[in-house]
Amino acid sequence: MYRAKGRFWEIDFLRGLAVVLMLGYHFLYDLDFFRLAEFELNSGLLSYIGRGAAEMFILVSGAALSISYSRANGTGSSSSTSASHSSSTLASFSATSSSSTSSSALTTSAFPSKLFRKYLRRGLKLFTLGLVLTAVTRIFLPERYILFGILHFFGVSAILAYPYLRLKEVNLLMALLFFIPGYWLGTRTFGFSTLIWLGFRPEHFQALDYFPVFPWFGMVLLGIYLGNSLYAGGIRQFAVPAFEGSGAVKGFAWLGKHSLFIYFIHQPLFLALLWTAGYLDLNLI
Repeated sequence: MYRAKGRFWEIDFLRGLAVVLMLGYHFLYDLDFFRLAEFELNSGLLSYIGRGAAEMFILVSGAALSISYSRANGTGSSSSTSASHSSSTLASFSATSSSSTSSSALTTSAFPSKLFRKYLRRGLKLFTLGLVLTAVTRIFLPERYILFGILHFFGVSAILAYPYLRLKEVNLLMALLFFIPGYWLGTRTFGFSTLIWLGFRPEHFQALDYFPVFPWFGMVLLGIYLGNSLYAGGIRQFAVPAFEGSGAVKGFAWLGKHSLFIYFIHQPLFLALLWTAGYLDLNLI
């Protein structure tokens, strides 16, 4: 089934699947963190689930950004269609901005500077939400507070991605230029902290959430490549089964559409659930 307008159910479904994996992983993380149960989260299956959820969020966000850009820039047959997918980057978890995905798209007469301001506003919004998490975790978990987590990353990547949104194969090469140095940086620590956001981790650095530009922006670029290849011009270039009417698909898609909101509230809800059940002493937080 090809489509030139509206949302693509498979995009929302994949984002919703990532939400489910994230919720499961983070709930187990909380149980382990507060010593209510023991789980090996840094290796084995659970580590793959946690990392896989983040990778799926970021990959889908890159694809969603490219779809939005194609439609807003008028490169597809539906230039007046709403830029429906990039507004929920999450998230990011992105290139996740919010669940409102029906804002009016820019037409072919739009100036590039106006398009850029759209992504700049989205990026600043996400980065601001990230700063809220920084403040909250700095108060309650000062030893592992979030300095540059996935919301910060999505905010920065929404802006950095703009020059790459019209590219295709070049993004594969550019992705490698982020993956390879990112892997190298991940094996080392440094005597300074000013470049944490890029991937230069200082010694003894610990954080509840950490997504530096190297290597993770490479995943955004890979998603943009997939979006420009599989959804060229904002139009699906392949046939998919008509599963959007399925109850299960609708459920996952709903989660995907509201991924940013879910991400922002899920930890307070988990803590409230554990406290209500009598498993958590709030003095431990």
